[in-house]
Amino acid sequence: MPYPRELVRSLEFIAEVCNRRRDGRLRTAASLREVCLEWGVPGVSRLSGADAAATWAHLPTVERLWDGRRDEVAALVNRVFRDTGARPQLVRHDDYDWHLHGLPPGAPIADSLVVNAAMAIVDLVRADDMARCKRCGDDRCDRMFLDQSRNRSRRFCSTTCQSRTNVAAFRARHA
Repeated sequence: MPYPRELVRSLEFIAEVCNRRRDGRLRTAASLREVCLEWGVPGVSRLSGADAAATWAHLPTVERLWDGRRDEVAALVNRVFRDTGARPQLVRHDDYDWHLHGLPPGAPIADSLVVNAAMAIVDLVRADDMARCKRCGDDRCDRMFLDQSRNRSRRFCSTTCQSRTNVAAFRARHA
């Protein structure tokens, strides 16, 4: 996939947060802090219940960014930037080269999360490559995933869902 590593990581992180919330594994400030620490998100040690509630309130917007059509997503990105007061800045830190951060360090985690999602999606909108943001093709699963295959052909979030779907199809054919 021709996108910078930090962009891919941002998209994978936001999918993970939304998936964990849908799976019921992200219900508390502690669980949000845990996933943020796993992914190396700075400034989450002071994360409170109010921060978690604000994050949960932003997740439907993030899912609309993920699932939307290109023109709708562009308008939604602009609304996110307006509503959060995003002011993109070029930064370089850790082992990442120059990239954009939408909010300064110390901004509320909920705003940072939705702005980072919007900024990552911007590159897909500009490249007309929104097809990389997918939902699992298994009828029993609705997980979000980033399709990094060369020809955008991945259909399932995991081999588990792929196998389950293939076994069900096999059984239906031989029933």
